[in-house]
Amino acid sequence: MSQASLSLLISIATILILIRRFHVSVAVLAGALVLGILTLGLNCFSVMFSTLTSLQTLKFLIIITLAFTLAYSMKESGALDEITRSSLSLFGKASVFVIPAMIGLLPMPGGAIVSAVMLRDIVNKFKISPEKATFLNYWFRHVWACLDPIYPSVIITLAILEISYSTLLKSTYPITLAMIAFGLPFASFERSNNPRDLKGLLYLTPILIVMVLTVLGVDLTLSLTVAILLLYIFRRPKLREVFRKALNLKIYLLIIALLYYKDLIMKTGSSHELLKDLTSLGIPQPVTATILSFILGFATGIESGYAAMAIPLLSSFTGMGEKIVAKNLMLVVGAGILGVMFSPLHLCLILTREYYSANLEKVYTRYLIPAGLLTLLSLFLAYIAL
Repeated sequence: MSQASLSLLISIATILILIRRFHVSVAVLAGALVLGILTLGLNCFSVMFSTLTSLQTLKFLIIITLAFTLAYSMKESGALDEITRSSLSLFGKASVFVIPAMIGLLPMPGGAIVSAVMLRDIVNKFKISPEKATFLNYWFRHVWACLDPIYPSVIITLAILEISYSTLLKSTYPITLAMIAFGLPFASFERSNNPRDLKGLLYLTPILIVMVLTVLGVDLTLSLTVAILLLYIFRRPKLREVFRKALNLKIYLLIIALLYYKDLIMKTGSSHELLKDLTSLGIPQPVTATILSFILGFATGIESGYAAMAIPLLSSFTGMGEKIVAKNLMLVVGAGILGVMFSPLHLCLILTREYYSANLEKVYTRYLIPAGLLTLLSLFLAYIAL
């Protein structure tokens, strides 16, 4: 095994060890320094300076700030409550998965607890078991994780691979379709007797604006700004509360750390060397990439964590910029998200299970075996088709 490959493995091990005790940003930064020192020596600090002063770094710090500002503005303004009321009147019992899917458009750490609280009355009204409520809330909360343009993991992927949002969308949409298709058989449908109320759904407009504008090629920074301004025209959230939650120093450190890690991996060619070494052992490259991405997702338990590690590590497999390989990117993203979903460290799973007092083993049997295997099958079929 080459020195670059061994150094990369040591850096990954460092991250996986530290992530148990420290925030993922600290773990990634430490792992990056390990890789840099083992391969470049003190020159790794010149790479750090280049990352810190890069316009790309500044741009994505701005994007992540705007994304969280939009998410918490909708929460503080009461827009989420309006969406819940309309959903219940329109979808009845089906709201138990529709609402998590709607709230899932907003990237908030542990955000499943928001939809879990919103669903409490619905769960009680229709006598849904704690395990089923936990599964539906957790699963549908994350169906957009691979393609929502304001998710940190999506922003991270765009930054590292230097691709447009439309390119990512074309590569990863089968994952979302598979999660929805294989989650629906476990849902229930029963209409509500309440009068239909469409007004609350208007508060989904800011999210839809961001998605439509970015698909049309508008810069994500501008799309988010337009959506935030529109929200502030109709609703007046408390600015102090919004910015207190949106200005997250740990997230900023994560963005810087992962971009630094990416720059080091590209500078040293370590990811290419590692994949070449593993492939030389007779393991097909797609299998190697899928396994690595799944393991990293499972180990971190958060989308941004797997994206920060797996995407730069496997960039030689997925390609970058105009040389992106859609089917390879879908495999890496899909495997990473599955790893995150199956991880017992996932904050959304922990919070939802505790809120509903659900049995964790029974929750796993609801989504780990049927939905998990079906999703893997869908990814396999999509891989062949692309």
